Amino acid sequence: MPRTKADQPADGDDSGQRTVLVVGEGDLGDETARALEALNARVFRLGEPSEDDVREALDDGVDSVAIVARADAIVLRMALMVRAVSTDVPLLLTIFDRTMAEEVAREWSDTHVTSLADIVAPSLAGPCIGKRFTAVTVDDGHPVGLIERDGEVQEQPIESPEPHPIQAVVRNLISPYDKSAGLLLFGALGLLSALALETVTAVFVLDDTVVDATYGSAKTLVTVDPNPKVSEGPEWYKLFTSATMVVAFVFAAGFTAGLVNRVIDRRLTGVLGRRAVPRRDHVVVVGLGQVGLRLCLLLRACGIPVVAVERDGEGENVGLAKQAGLPVVVGRGADQSLLRRLSLPNATAVAAVTNDDLENISVAMSARAVHHGMHVVLRVGDGQVANETRSLLTLGLVRDVHRIAAALLATMALGHEAESVVCLGDDAHLRFPDGRLERAALTTME
Repeated sequence: MPRTKADQPADGDDSGQRTVLVVGEGDLGDETARALEALNARVFRLGEPSEDDVREALDDGVDSVAIVARADAIVLRMALMVRAVSTDVPLLLTIFDRTMAEEVAREWSDTHVTSLADIVAPSLAGPCIGKRFTAVTVDDGHPVGLIERDGEVQEQPIESPEPHPIQAVVRNLISPYDKSAGLLLFGALGLLSALALETVTAVFVLDDTVVDATYGSAKTLVTVDPNPKVSEGPEWYKLFTSATMVVAFVFAAGFTAGLVNRVIDRRLTGVLGRRAVPRRDHVVVVGLGQVGLRLCLLLRACGIPVVAVERDGEGENVGLAKQAGLPVVVGRGADQSLLRRLSLPNATAVAAVTNDDLENISVAMSARAVHHGMHVVLRVGDGQVANETRSLLTLGLVRDVHRIAAALLATMALGHEAESVVCLGDDAHLRFPDGRLERAALTTME
C-alpha cells in the first residue's frame, strides 16, 4: 500500500527523533499521526496494509507501532500482521473488549492496550456530573472528580444524588416510564386496593372474621365465586360490592395487558430496581456505542442514575448494557417526545455521544428545545465540526474525542508515562502519575 508524501519521514537531522508507524483508517488515526508530528516524531501512515506493506515499513526502521481503529477485529488482525513480521517492536493497540485486551496484553510482550472509550469517557463523565468537574478519575476503586483551580487539577469527592431506595420506588410507581409498566403497576395497585376495601367492609358490615372476609374477597376478585354472605347483606352493600367488582375487572384487564406486553416484548428497562428508568437527577446518554457504554458504566460507578438511548435495539452493546443492569430505551435521541418521557427537565445533563456528529448536534438542539437550561455534553469526532459548533451554536460543552484521545495515544506510542488526559477549557492536558500536567502539543481548537 503506497504512502503519501505526508506519510514519509520528515527531512532534517533525525538525531534522537523517534519513528512511529500508525496503522488504521479514519479520523482517529489521522489525529494520532498529527499529534505525533507535533511531538517531533517521524510518522509512517498506513490505512489497511498488507503484510508486505507492514514488512516494508518495519524494514525502513520504526521504534514503535500504533494500531488505532474502531473495530476490535480489525485491530487484532493488523496486530497479528505486525507480530508476524516482528515479535519485539513495541505495539500500541486500541481494543474495546476488555477480555480481549487483557488476553492480548498477557500473550504479547511489549504491548500496551487501551481504547478510545477508556481514554475519553472520564472527560465526558466529569461535565455530566457537574459543570465544575473537568473529568473523573478512579482512585483505589473509588471515583473522584477533577476540578480546575488556578491552572491546576485537584481531586474532589463526588456527591452521589442517587435517592434512597424507597424514594426511587415511590417515584417509579408514581411516574412509570412506559405504558406497559404503568398498566402493570396501576393495575396491581388497583387490585390490591379493591381486595383490601372489600375485606374491610365485609368485616364490619357482614361480621366476617378477617380470614373469611379475605377469602371471600379474593374469590370475588378472581371471579371464582362471590362471597355468599353478600346476598344476605343490606341493599346498599350489594350495590357497593357490584361497583367494586366492575372496578376490579377493569384493573385486572389493565394488569393482564401490562403483564402480557412485558413478557412477550423484549424489555431493556425494568419496572423497579437498577434497570428502572430514573426520573430525577439522572444523566441521559444518547448513543450506546463504545464511548456511550463506557460513559454509562462510569457514571453508574460514580453513583449517578443513568439511562441510555439507542436507535438500534439489536446493537452490539445493547446486550452488554442489559447484562450490566443499565436501563436502555430504544428510540431516536433527537425525538423531543421521547426526551420528555425521560423526564428531561429533571435530569442533570444530556450526553450526545453517537458516532455521528450531526446527529449529536440534533440531539443537543432537541434537548435545549425541551428544556432551555439543559446542560449538554456534546461529542464530536471531526475537528472542523467541533469548531463550528463552538463558534456558531451555544449548544453546550463540546468534546472532540478523537483529538483528545490522539493526545494520549501519541504520548503512549513514544513511550511516555502519561496515564490520562483532561481538558482545561478547550485544551487537552496530559496527566502523569505524580499529578503533573503537561499541555498536549496539538490543541483541540484549530
